[in-house]
Amino acid sequence: MQYKRMFTRFIIFAMMGLLLEVFGGAFGSLLKYDWDLRGSTSPWMMFDYGLFGIILMPIATPLKQWRIPLVGRAAVYMLVIFFVEYVSGVIFHFVMGIRVWDYSSMPYNLHGQIALKFVPIWYFLGLVAEYLYVRVDACAVVLTKGLRAETLQDLPTPPSGCTSHASSCNGQ
Repeated sequence: MQYKRMFTRFIIFAMMGLLLEVFGGAFGSLLKYDWDLRGSTSPWMMFDYGLFGIILMPIATPLKQWRIPLVGRAAVYMLVIFFVEYVSGVIFHFVMGIRVWDYSSMPYNLHGQIALKFVPIWYFLGLVAEYLYVRVDACAVVLTKGLRAETLQDLPTPPSGCTSHASSCNGQ
């Protein structure tokens, strides 16, 4: 794997994660009728979200080969998210002495680092993760190859009925 491509995916996933945190918080405010729509996060969260952009496909590929359906793969991704969140939370809090988040007041939390309240959110993120990964990886390829929009416009379009994978065009 090309390191520039992997780093680009890391950065894109990190930025998408920060946006998710901010807009998710704003949506939560809206549900409480708080029209300030404040959402917040910490730049430290970039590591968690960015890491997802690196480890997703090494996990997804064997799951797909074993014919695990998307709903099952999403559950695995959710567990991976919880694992990364727990480990990074322990490192942030107990090693670095910073508290990026604190779930200790929530029911069913583990050392204040993860909480069952987030199962639906992380599961949903797992559902859309593969879809996002393929598109983010395509962006990473374009960015690391130095392609520009003008160059991409000059590429021929695939025949009708073809997907983005050449092998699926049946020799057309």
